[in-house]
Amino acid sequence: MYAWKCWRETRGRFIFLLTLFVAIALLVTLIPGLKERNGWWYFDRSEFTHDPALMARLVSLMVLSGLWGSGLLSAVFLGATSSGSEIEPGTIEYLWTRPRTRTSMTWTHWGVCLMEILIVAIVPAYLAAALLGTLTRNWNVPLLLVAPWMMVIVGLPMLGLTTLMTALRRSASGGLLYTAGVVSVYVIVRQIAIGPLHLQLPTLFAGPVVWLMNNHQPYAVAFPWGSFWRAVFLAAAFPLAAQYLLKRAEV
Repeated sequence: MYAWKCWRETRGRFIFLLTLFVAIALLVTLIPGLKERNGWWYFDRSEFTHDPALMARLVSLMVLSGLWGSGLLSAVFLGATSSGSEIEPGTIEYLWTRPRTRTSMTWTHWGVCLMEILIVAIVPAYLAAALLGTLTRNWNVPLLLVAPWMMVIVGLPMLGLTTLMTALRRSASGGLLYTAGVVSVYVIVRQIAIGPLHLQLPTLFAGPVVWLMNNHQPYAVAFPWGSFWRAVFLAAAFPLAAQYLLKRAEV
């Protein structure tokens, strides 16, 4: 029943995010064929058939540029609906009197959000891949097939971080603000270290998506396994910390 409650509370955000990224994926895929003649727009499929392999590669990169943040954004907005958000309005007292442990509630919410993030990341990219393959008759689009899974890997630490910040601040809005603050501070510090100080700070856990977006260059770089394992570690560590806070919370 709690899983159903989580779905009911997140479905509005989920549907909005899914619709947004599907629209972006389809629009970006069709842009090369959109032409104007005498003030009217029309679609010219021949643009996709001059050099199908090149067009498939270029459009795949364009789609990835539009969708790279789908995992991150969905994780943040869905994570803010965790049970910690119900402490401030006072509804948590009723929720915690039910015959379920606080731990099970934390991880049930996490599981529901994971399924929604998977759908938000996979469906737009795979729709774009199917449309692009149909237009070019070239179904070799590995970038679009692999990208959603990288986006989910990067999104899970953000889901955990938002869940933790929501539990810490005891409100959804506070969780969102604190998550944005933590990410912004790290990005600023990293830019300062790379620029004036000439230090190489890691991208923390965003390495897989950065690698995917840059791997089309002539000299392919090695997969950032360090960033990948940091993402896996933080994806588990943040929800565990949130679980600890909620188990000790007094309302």
